[in-house]
This record gives sequence, C-alpha cells and structure tokens, in this order.
Amino acid sequence: MTATDKIHKYNKTEESIFTLLSLTTQITQSYDSIFDNEDILNSDFENFKGNYHELIDDTIYDALASQIILKTISYLDEWNNYFGVQTELKDKDRILYVKKIAKPAYSLLKEWKDLNDYRNHALAHNHRDREKQNIYLNNKKYDIPGSNGELMLLCYCVNKISQVVAAFFLDEVIAIISIISDIMVKNKIEKSESITFKSKYIEKIRNMDDTIADELMRKSVYESFIYGIINKKT
Repeated sequence: MTATDKIHKYNKTEESIFTLLSLTTQITQSYDSIFDNEDILNSDFENFKGNYHELIDDTIYDALASQIILKTISYLDEWNNYFGVQTELKDKDRILYVKKIAKPAYSLLKEWKDLNDYRNHALAHNHRDREKQNIYLNNKKYDIPGSNGELMLLCYCVNKISQVVAAFFLDEVIAIISIISDIMVKNKIEKSESITFKSKYIEKIRNMDDTIADELMRKSVYESFIYGIINKKT
C-alpha cells in the first residue's frame, strides 16, 4: 500500500466542515493572541471587571484584527457558497437545519455591512475604493467591527456557528480530528474578570444564545417524542 492509498478521501461535506472549523481555529487563535491567550470567548459575560491589556502594540493588534476580518469573510464565503450548496446531497436537510439554528449568530455577523468592501479596499488591495479614491485621504468610513467589543462579538458568533456544526456533524468532525486536533471549541465556561467592553454586547449575545438553545431544546423534545411513539408501536 502506497502513502497515497493511506490518505483518507474526504467527501465534500467533510471538506467543508474542515474548512469552517479550521478557519474558526485561526480566528480564535488571532483573537486570543491579541488578549494574551485569555479564554475570552468562553468566559462568563457577567463577571468582567477591571481594565485589561491596555498597552497592546498597535502594529501587532492591527495585523491580528485584520486577519480576524479576513478569515471571517472566508468563513462566510464557505458558509454561503459551499456548506449545503456544494456538499453531499444526503446531508442537505441536516445542513439546512444547522443553518436555521445558527441563524441568530449568522445574522449578527451580517449586521456589519462593509466587511467585503473593507477587505477589498483596505486589506487586499491598494487602499482605493470603487471610484479609485484613496480611502484614507478621503476619510472613508466602513461598517465593520470598530472596537474590541465588536471584534469579540464577531469572533463569538463564528465560534457559536461552529459549535452548532460540530453538534450535528460529530462523526465528520471525528473523521478530521487527527488533522486539526484542537479544532473543537471548548464547552467549559471559565470565568474571567478582565474585560470591561463586553457589557455593551451581553444582550445581543444572550438573545442569540437563547434562540439557538431554544431550537436545540425543541429538537431534543421532538426526537424524544418520536422515539417514545416508535417504542410504543414496537
């Protein structure tokens, strides 16, 4: 058996899940690097006090923040144009259900209207807009994450979507886990008392989390109900 024969052939769904989760890992690592590897995205939002990491080097910060935006746009591209669009037909219904449950997090991401324009004008090309004008000399404004809090909210939404994907495609995640062993988002809630900027975004996070949790609960109750009917018939 050759080395090529030993390589697992991933189907289109597995490939898309790998893409989503690997991008999530890169986004999370960039965010954690900005904030000294504190587990901010999985922290208790009720307990943020104090003032944390005030002296971040601007160059490193901007580079990491730019990477987060770039990777998030790639994540949305995979989500919209591949996951459930160019994946296995047998997985279509399950993916549609995943997208329904994850919609509150996705909707929050889409509230930033200028992510693509900012990527094209400021990050990928030569600082010129569609009119060929320099965006900085013309003080062009973009609707993108413009604060630590908004950057946190963006990363949190990406992580939440990937948690939903992993919950419904656990077998596929296991199939790729040897390649990205650290891809799974930690479920354990760890308290932190570091960041003050989160309080502004708690309500959005709560609403999004509650909506997703309600959908997952309804699915669980429905499956229990169906299972009970089947058992009675047998």
